[in-house]
Amino acid sequence: MSDVLNQTEEIVKKAKSLGADEVIAKTTFGKYRQSRFSNNEIDTTVAWNDYVTDITLSWKKRVVATQVRNFQNVDGQLKQLFEIAKVSKENPMFGGFAKGKFKYALSSADRKVAELEEPSEYIFEAIEAAKREAGQDINSGGILFTKFEDVYLASSEGPLGVDSRSAIEFSIRVFSQREASGHSVECSSTLNGFNPSRAGMEAGEIAKLAKNPKVGDEGIYDVVLAPLFAGSMLGMWASMVSAFNVMIQLSIFVNKLGQKVSSEIVTIKDDPGPYAVSHRVFDDEGVRTRENVFIDHGILKTYLHNTSTAKIFKAETTGNAGLVVPSPWNVEMGIGNISKDELFKETRRGLYLTNTWYTRFQNYVKGDFSTIPRDGIFLIENGEIKQSLKDLRLSDNALNLLNNIAGISKERKHVHWWGEAHPPSLAPYLLIKNVHMTKSK
Repeated sequence: MSDVLNQTEEIVKKAKSLGADEVIAKTTFGKYRQSRFSNNEIDTTVAWNDYVTDITLSWKKRVVATQVRNFQNVDGQLKQLFEIAKVSKENPMFGGFAKGKFKYALSSADRKVAELEEPSEYIFEAIEAAKREAGQDINSGGILFTKFEDVYLASSEGPLGVDSRSAIEFSIRVFSQREASGHSVECSSTLNGFNPSRAGMEAGEIAKLAKNPKVGDEGIYDVVLAPLFAGSMLGMWASMVSAFNVMIQLSIFVNKLGQKVSSEIVTIKDDPGPYAVSHRVFDDEGVRTRENVFIDHGILKTYLHNTSTAKIFKAETTGNAGLVVPSPWNVEMGIGNISKDELFKETRRGLYLTNTWYTRFQNYVKGDFSTIPRDGIFLIENGEIKQSLKDLRLSDNALNLLNNIAGISKERKHVHWWGEAHPPSLAPYLLIKNVHMTKSK
């Protein structure tokens, strides 16, 4: 048992000795590196370490939290935390932290990610791939980010765990003209199989097709979503399955357990599997993480829970704590039975949307929202891309989109980026019928 875990356990014991009812301490030692590039050149590379312990305790149903860095001034921080607890109000929704001992899967983290010293070769590999697709005159920019974290968790209620987590994420946006761009990502939990040239090639291909865009027409279209766009929608739907968001009415799934909420071909689950950049073996309460299918062939099967929300809903925790807000870790849509090319062939007249941002809701419970497609927007006629478009907004309803999914591709891509595709997902190409598009300007 490592010294870090011992120190983390000691924090729990000290908090208990001061009078805490329940305590969780989680220490994360992280190694991070980020390279940013623009104009086809690397602008800056920074590397940093972070050594932080998150402490959460309850006292007479008051729940308070703080952070300690490098185990400095633990006694003072705990005393201050109790002073805050004494002037805080009771949290009527607090149901305690998870109790018991758990057996965890072995970590599959890749320590080579922490040892990566020279990331520039990945970046230039992707830029060259983009140039081969879109020409030598492109302008590209983006980020390469790596992390390796050792995580130590101790709880007064029994859970005790150690985990390691690794990720490498690459995002590239390519411009072939001022109003013609393509964006793609390459994400992995390990260096094995990480291939940034795939992202460069895809971004370059979209940027080339996006040249000379025309203003699109408002109307109702059949729409093919690329994985980056589909990943944003998966994150939107999955966040609304959080039991906390259901309780505070920020969800289209209020009072819909056991009901049909989507097309029958749709199955969506949360699974922080080994390939995911968000993989983990326990949640923030120390509960073992697991696969949770929340939409099964169109039927809403479960919300995502921590211990407190599970008690309110008379359910069991799903291993998705978030001590306050249960959260999805990595969202997967079940594999389809049709290829990407076949999705296009089924689209007589529609749109191909490759990415999006600025997703905003007018009404969370009803599901009315809008989002602005970015990068390549294309008109499809008889299964083929005919024209690059611009200045369109998707203005529809989140439940309508789920119910109008008519095709899911066999191809899926692991996607995550800081703008909209969060949490990470394994996303396919989607064909959605009767989507309302309006002007963005």
